[in-house]
Order: sequence, then C-alpha cells, then structure tokens
Amino acid sequence: MFTLLKQETYKLLKRPSFTIFWLFLIVFQLAMAIFGKVYPQTFQPENLFLNDFYAPVMIVFYIIAVGSTQLSSENQYGTLKALLYRQYSSSKVLVSKWLTLLGCALCFYGSSLVMTFLLKVIFFQNKFSLTLQVSTHQPIWQAMLMNTVSEFLTLLFLAAFVLLLATLFDNSTPAIIVGISAYFVVSVFNQLMFMLIDQHEWLKWNPVNMLNFGAQLNSPKLSSLTHLGINQMMIGYIAYGSIFLILGLIVFRRRNLR
Repeated sequence: MFTLLKQETYKLLKRPSFTIFWLFLIVFQLAMAIFGKVYPQTFQPENLFLNDFYAPVMIVFYIIAVGSTQLSSENQYGTLKALLYRQYSSSKVLVSKWLTLLGCALCFYGSSLVMTFLLKVIFFQNKFSLTLQVSTHQPIWQAMLMNTVSEFLTLLFLAAFVLLLATLFDNSTPAIIVGISAYFVVSVFNQLMFMLIDQHEWLKWNPVNMLNFGAQLNSPKLSSLTHLGINQMMIGYIAYGSIFLILGLIVFRRRNLR
C-alpha cells in the first residue's frame, strides 16, 4: 500500500497541472490582495482575509477535476490495467488514489493559509488586527480558520461523490459537471432548499443538505434552517460520504473484474 501511495504521489506531482495550479493559486491570492489594497470599498480586506482570499473556491475546482480524471486518464493510457495486473488489488489501487487526492487537498489548503497570513502582513498590517471581533463574536483569525474548515468539509463531501461518478463513467466530464454544479447549488439554491425543508420535514435528510455541515459547524444557528442538530448533521455527512466511497469501490472492483 505504501508503494502505491508513493507511486500515486509521484504521478500527481509530475502532472504539469499540479505545478501550474499551485502557481496560479499563489498569483490568484496575490491579485485579490492587490484588489483589496487598491479598491478597499469593493474588495474589503477583512472579508478577503476571512475567505482566505477566495483560494478555497479555486481548490474545489481543481480537486474535482483531478478526482474525476484520475481513473479515466489512466484507463486511456493503459497504466491502470498495468497496476491491476500486478500484485495490487483493485481496492488498494483505488484507496491509494483517494488518499493521494486527500493529501493534495490538504497541501493546497495549507499553502493557501500560509499565503493568507503573509498577505495580511504585507498588505494589511495596519488595516485591521488579527484580534478584530467579527459578526460570529470570534477573533478574525479564528473565524477565517473556521471558514477554511467549513470549505474543506464541503470539498471532502463533494470529492466522495465525484469519485463515485468517476468509477461509473469512462468519460470524466459528467463527474466534473455534477461536482461543480453541486458546489454552486449549495451557494445559490440553499434558500430554496430550506423553504422545501420547511414544507416537507423529511427532506432535511437529503445529501445536499449535508453539504451545509461545515457551515453549521461554523455557525450553529444554521440548524434552524437545516432542521438538523450538529450531531445529526455529522452522522448524515459521514454516512453519505461513506456510502459514496463504498459504492465507488464496489463499482470499480466489478468493472475491473470483467
């Protein structure tokens, strides 16, 4: 298993898109900081800092794209069959890809957090203090970390679903489209879903509502809209995520046993 993890990590690091995206992420955060410095009324520095200079949004797009193309690209070039014909089981191959993707996400989130604090020091040292109290009655640095955790939990849930779709299709396009669409559904159509939950209580257990787990962890008052307590949200989040991963594993094993 350790050998597989090393191989998957090596393949990921050797992807041109990995280095390109990392550089893009740094430049993107830097650009947002410059906008905040030049146009503080439009791009409020405090909000930019709270949202990690919007790096998590870019990371979601990249992880979804990589997760959905992991299998299809290797299947296309025949490297997947080479792994399965060796001593590795299909389960180990797939799990190693999942863990590598998780490590990739953690790497980018860690990098974006470091960059966020650097940009704060470089551009907004005298603009606001890290101990500034925000609307959640937390210091701004703590609120920013909680927002990052919220985004990360949303990404993990989406990634589990995207990885399931990636095992169902040889083409990665459906997984990418559905994954990104689900991300925007939470942002854009949450209010509509909350209205439907008010009318039909059982809808609170739908998987899209579980995408609010990170946000509710950050803001417990959200339970009045999701109609679920934090413990119920956590159980639903883990249950759905586990189901997606287990189904993906079953589908992958059956497809490669034929």
